[in-house]
Amino acid sequence: MWEPVGPLPAGVYWRRRCVAIASTLGTVVVVSWLIAALLTPARSAPLEAALAVATQSDGQPTEQAAPESGGASPNPAAAPALPTTPSAPAVVAPLPPAPAPPPVTPNATTQPRAPAVAQAPTTTERYGFGPSGRGGRSIEPASTEQLLPDDNPRRTGPTSTPVALPSTGPAPCPDAALAVTTEVDPQVHRITENPVLRLVVTNVSAHPCLRDLDAARQEIVVWGVDGARLWSSNDCSRAAGVDLRTLVPGQPAVFAVTWVGRTSAPGCQGTRTGVPVGTYNVMTRVDDVISPPVPVVRTP
Repeated sequence: MWEPVGPLPAGVYWRRRCVAIASTLGTVVVVSWLIAALLTPARSAPLEAALAVATQSDGQPTEQAAPESGGASPNPAAAPALPTTPSAPAVVAPLPPAPAPPPVTPNATTQPRAPAVAQAPTTTERYGFGPSGRGGRSIEPASTEQLLPDDNPRRTGPTSTPVALPSTGPAPCPDAALAVTTEVDPQVHRITENPVLRLVVTNVSAHPCLRDLDAARQEIVVWGVDGARLWSSNDCSRAAGVDLRTLVPGQPAVFAVTWVGRTSAPGCQGTRTGVPVGTYNVMTRVDDVISPPVPVVRTP
């Protein structure tokens, strides 16, 4: 039975048998696949791709649509409903603008100084008060040489009856309406101490008046008993500016400076030396109104 019988060679009959067996097996496989397809719910590869969830770069799932095949439609009971709302695209925040460089403020030491301004001599020259120094090299800090308002409460005389100001405002104060006095605290001190020198301006008239008490119009001077000018508050100070004040009768306006106990010259020129032990006089002025001298004693 197995041996080929016929007029042809045996190899021809074996080849025919192999082709017949292969055809039979292929037919069985195709019939089996068709039977399985009819009995089992069909889920095609494109439907599985439509149900696959892809992961975006920000970690949120998104849906990828796939074209349907021309075969059987998916089973509604087996496939879950897919949301139709598309996911929001990732928003990339713009980079903040680069900060602007800070404005360059020139150093005060590099700014040119104002040229020295020559002042005309006044009538105070005969009392030894020279013109206020301007320019030059400052050895002591300006803050130690500048007259500043002294607003500390102080005891005054009997309170006078308030005087109403006219509707046009107070009139300017003439020199005759001012009294300038000097205070030294302490009046007797050691040479290692720095006394406070005060200039006191009082309106001695019966009406309020207006006066410019600019620091350049004021001066405190320390004198030797021989009449030598030793120190002035204007030598090493460049303070200047309008300071209009309404002076009430009997109410003083006080300005003070701490004296460091050294000599000075106009324009803060030359070498400043310490004032030795001895007795000296202190005088103050506002413009041409000058105070009487007040003695000051420096002890060892």
